[in-house]
Amino acid sequence: MESANLKEIFEVWNRVRVWEPEMRIDLARRILETVGPSQIQPSPQTMSLDEVVGIAKTDALPPTDEDCKKILEEERMKKYG
Repeated sequence: MESANLKEIFEVWNRVRVWEPEMRIDLARRILETVGPSQIQPSPQTMSLDEVVGIAKTDALPPTDEDCKKILEEERMKKYG
């Protein structure tokens, strides 16, 4: 973005930041309405929720509280010696 554009954005921001919240929300809504759906890039989705859950799923039983304490202690020993 060019410095002239950044300066203009900064000037607009300084002007509107003192407005009442309702006015700023109305302005934001109007700005967003000028952007068409084709101009908005969808966020990349690489995995579905089911796939993520499937990765974490195992046949093993979950660790007990004692197992968790042991794991934490081992990791602390690795980190702090």
